[in-house]
Amino acid sequence: MKFQTKNNLDRVICTTEYQEENNWIYCDWEGYANVDAMKSWGEDYLQLVKKTKCAFLLNDDSKSTGPWTQALEWIESYLIPNVIEAGLKYYAHIVSANTFSEMSAKELNVKIGGALEMATFKSLDDAKEWLKSKQ
Repeated sequence: MKFQTKNNLDRVICTTEYQEENNWIYCDWEGYANVDAMKSWGEDYLQLVKKTKCAFLLNDDSKSTGPWTQALEWIESYLIPNVIEAGLKYYAHIVSANTFSEMSAKELNVKIGGALEMATFKSLDDAKEWLKSKQ
């Protein structure tokens, strides 16, 4: 199962796929995500978690640009509680070299606290290893 999310410029900014062989949902972000795109992705992601009951998210933000703090309130108040209820338990986040994007990820980690187990990484391999250790 796979879907793509576009931003307000009609550019694909995220490809999301349930990888059954790894038992995780992999999100590959690229470029800038505006609030509407983040919300669109979040709704589609929530439906994917509900369908798959997948407890593991591998969120690769390494190619994203710019902050996404403008969507943090919605992510914290709506998306996180709903995906946890749907089954998400472990969230591996690969941070971008972009300072603003990395700050957004760290702020999210602080805000969600113990609601789910989230870890940030600089490399895809480290994030994969961590998720495998949680399975």
